[in-house]
Amino acid sequence: MSDNPKIAVVEDDLAFASFLRTILEEEGYSVTLFHDPESALKGISKFSPILVITDLKMPKMDGIEFINRAKEILPQTYFIVITAFGTIPSAVEAIKKGAIDYITKPLSSPEDFLKVVRKIINKKAQKNLSIDFDLPPYEILFAGIEEIHKTVREVAKTDTTLIIYGETGTGKSAIAKAVHLMSGRKGAFVEINCALIPENLIESELFGYEKGAFSGAIKQKRGKIELAQNGTLFLDEIGELTAHLQTKFLKVLQDKSFERLGGLEVIKTNARFITATNKDLKKMVKEGKFREDLYFRLNVFPIIIPPLRERRQYIIKIAEYLIEKISSKLGKPPKKLSKDSIEAIKKYDFPGNIRELENILERSIILSNSELIEVRIEDNNIESEDLKSIEKRAIIEALKKKGGNKKEAARLLGISLRTLYYKIKDYDLE
Repeated sequence: MSDNPKIAVVEDDLAFASFLRTILEEEGYSVTLFHDPESALKGISKFSPILVITDLKMPKMDGIEFINRAKEILPQTYFIVITAFGTIPSAVEAIKKGAIDYITKPLSSPEDFLKVVRKIINKKAQKNLSIDFDLPPYEILFAGIEEIHKTVREVAKTDTTLIIYGETGTGKSAIAKAVHLMSGRKGAFVEINCALIPENLIESELFGYEKGAFSGAIKQKRGKIELAQNGTLFLDEIGELTAHLQTKFLKVLQDKSFERLGGLEVIKTNARFITATNKDLKKMVKEGKFREDLYFRLNVFPIIIPPLRERRQYIIKIAEYLIEKISSKLGKPPKKLSKDSIEAIKKYDFPGNIRELENILERSIILSNSELIEVRIEDNNIESEDLKSIEKRAIIEALKKKGGNKKEAARLLGISLRTLYYKIKDYDLE
């Protein structure tokens, strides 16, 4: 039932909890029971349920306090409260604190209960059609960087512009999504990678265009900025913007308004802007490659994500989570790492960070024919092989793995599409 919607039930009445689980599992949901709120707070972050159904009256901690604390761990999860028929005002109070609905005990009928659950599950499914919130639990995402988690939680409540610095593969996009989720913004999380979109297309992707704005503009199109209204716009690899687009984006930040290409209408935006880069923007400013005034506008609140090698004591914990995620995607039962694999992972520096770790584990899981996962990490010794030969071979392997798809190969290599095209030409790989 790993692919079925996950629901947690927090209920100290063992018989009633079992009754709810039976009804939900017969409907096809994957259900985990917790008989006290303390164990629920420890357990829910490990499997990120879509829905938590919790009793209001429990010893040591009531349902309202539990919801407050649980929402800090999983702000994207929905909550239903269970209340006795005579205490509906308490359920109303719980809804004010973040619950989405309530049910009364005893149930009027299982079908009425399931109607409430189905409505919420469907709402979540519709929300996820336009936003990919496939995030690891926060205890994994922020493993070893708990201070950053605290900072993110506080700044998420504001409209402050953020910039996230970090090497390729450190999880900058995931952190940006986490900020959006914690912010409670009603609009969408809209993402654009400035390095993966050709230079001649990125302006229309950002700003949209009017019909007839240029050859091929056969109808009006809304851009990413407009789509992020009431939500968050995340610009990854902001250092790849051309000088012209840097100027246009600076105006958006200053005026909170823009025009579509070929349009005269001034469109106001209340989107929250988050950017990210693996480059040293301060150095780029000194070299004249990045506008100083834009740098200061973006650098209002910098968040620096350390590389995986600086979170070494948490690598195995992160790897175990990734194994579960990859195994589920591949339809395989999760396996354990062998002792040699654990040692190899602990010693390796992971220049590609979490993304590289995920790629290595996926390859190892696919090739594993035993009870244990045997990880093979190639230690490319630069002293024994010319650096250009290593780079050329890596590009060839990435293109082969992605069936010649240059965009996907660039993503796998952690470089911009423009850089990949340059390298292909330089190494005569066409």
